[in-house]
Amino acid sequence: MFREAATSVARNTSVMLFQHVITTASSILLLIFVPRYLGPAEYGRLYLATAITAMFQIVVNFGNSYLIAKHIAREPEQTGQILVDALLLRTALATVSLAAMAAIGFLGGYPEEVRLLLLINGAGLYVYVAYTSLYACFQGHEALRYTSAGAIIEKLSVSAVAIAGLVLGKGTVFLLLVLIGGSILDVILLAVMARRIVPSLPRVRWRSALAQMKEGVPYFLFAIFGVIYYKIDSVMLSKMSSEEVVGWYGGAYRLFETLNFPYLLTMAAYPVLSRLWKEEAHSHRRTTQKSLEIVLLLGIPVTIGGIALARPIINMFFGLSGYEPAVFLFQLLMAGILFLYADMILGTTLLSVDRQRPLMILSLSAIPFNVGLNFVLIPLFEHPGSNGAVGAAIATGITEVAIMIAVLRMLPAGTLAGFRWATVGKGAGAGAGMTLALMACQAVRLPWPVAGLAATAVYGGLLFALRVFEPAELRFLRGLLRWKEVRTMVAGRAPDGAIVNE
Repeated sequence: MFREAATSVARNTSVMLFQHVITTASSILLLIFVPRYLGPAEYGRLYLATAITAMFQIVVNFGNSYLIAKHIAREPEQTGQILVDALLLRTALATVSLAAMAAIGFLGGYPEEVRLLLLINGAGLYVYVAYTSLYACFQGHEALRYTSAGAIIEKLSVSAVAIAGLVLGKGTVFLLLVLIGGSILDVILLAVMARRIVPSLPRVRWRSALAQMKEGVPYFLFAIFGVIYYKIDSVMLSKMSSEEVVGWYGGAYRLFETLNFPYLLTMAAYPVLSRLWKEEAHSHRRTTQKSLEIVLLLGIPVTIGGIALARPIINMFFGLSGYEPAVFLFQLLMAGILFLYADMILGTTLLSVDRQRPLMILSLSAIPFNVGLNFVLIPLFEHPGSNGAVGAAIATGITEVAIMIAVLRMLPAGTLAGFRWATVGKGAGAGAGMTLALMACQAVRLPWPVAGLAATAVYGGLLFALRVFEPAELRFLRGLLRWKEVRTMVAGRAPDGAIVNE
C-alpha cells in the first residue's frame, strides 16, 4: 500500500515539478520586467490590490478546494455532483466579494488607480471560481498532469503578452487584464479535459450544496488565516508606511513566494493521505514522515542560498537603485522558509485525518497574534530606519515558528513515531558544508548563479556521502524526475494507475 501511495505521489509530483520549472522560468522573466517598468510606487499599488484580492479569493473558495479533493479521493463516482454544487456556492460568494471589493476601494480612501485594479480583480473572481473547482476535481482523482498542462500554456502566453505590453508602455491595468485572460484560457483547457473525469454534469442539489457550505466552514476559517497571515502585513504597511516601502516588501515577498515549491508535494500528497487515512494508517504515517523529511532536506539549501545570495538576486530582478532595502527583507523572509515548508506538510496531514476543526481553532488564534506582531513591529522599525517592512518580515517568521510548534502537538498520536531526526541532523551538516562552499566561491568572485549551483552540488554530494537516503527513497526521488510522466502529460494520455475515466 505504501509503495502504491509513493508511486502516485511521485507520478503527480513529477509532472508538477516539470510544470513548476516552466512556469517559474516564465514568472521570473516577467518579474524582471514588471518592477523595473512600473517602479516601486506603482508596483506597490499593484501588490496592494493583489493582496486585497487574495483575501477575497479565500472567501470565494470557502475552503472547498480541500473539501472537494478529499471527497472525490474517497468517492470518485460523485465527482460531477460535487463539482456543480461547488460552482453554485462559489459563484454566489464571488458576487458578494465583488461588491465588497468595490466598497473597500471607495471607502478605504485608496487612489483611483487602486480602486480600478480592485474592480478588475473582483470581476476575475468568477474565473477563479471555475479554475479552483476544476483543479480540485483533478487533484481528488490524483490526475494533476492535466492541470499542469493548462498552467504551462497559461504562464507562457501571459508572460509573452505582458512583457510585450510593458515594453510598449502599458501599465498595471493592462497587466491585470492579461493575467485574467490567461486564467480564462486555463479554465477553457481544464473544462475540455474535465470530460475525462466528469462525463456529464447532473442538476444542482440545493441540499447537498448547503451541506457542502456547512462542511467547508472549518476549511474556510483555516484558509482565512493563511491569507491574512500572508497578506495583512501588506495592507497594514500601506496604512502605516509609504507606497515605496510596500513595493520593497512586495518585491522581496514575491521572490519568497516563488521559492515555495514544496506545495507541489503537498498538492500531490493530500488526496493520497486522505485516502490512506481511511484505508491504511501505517502507510499514511510513513507517507507523512517521508514527505516531511524531503521538504526539510530541500529547505536547508534554499534557506542558505537565499540568505547568502540575496543581494545579487534582488539586483537581477529589481535593480538595487530602487530596491536595495528589499535585500535585507528577503534575507529575513528566507530565514523562516524552512518552518514554512514543515508547516505545509504538517497542516496537510491534519486536514487529511479530518482534524480541520482543531486546525481552524489554531488558525483563528494565530490571526490576532500575527496582526498584533505587525501592529507592534511595523512602527518599531518604521521610525528609526524608515522601513517598517522589516517588522512585517520578522512577524512572518515568528508566526511560522509558533504555528509549527502548535501543529506538532495536534498531530494524531504516533504520527511521527520513528521519524528519522538523525536525517535532519545530517542535512544540517551538509548545509554547513554548503555554506563553506558558498564562502569559497564568493572569495574567488565566481558569478552568483555558478556559486549557487556549485554549493548546491556540494550539499547533494554530502547527503549521499552521509548515506541520508535509503534505497526506497532514492527510487522515490528518481520517480520525481520521470520523463515518462511528462511525455504522457504532453501527449494527453493517462499514465498507468491514473484514476480517470477515459
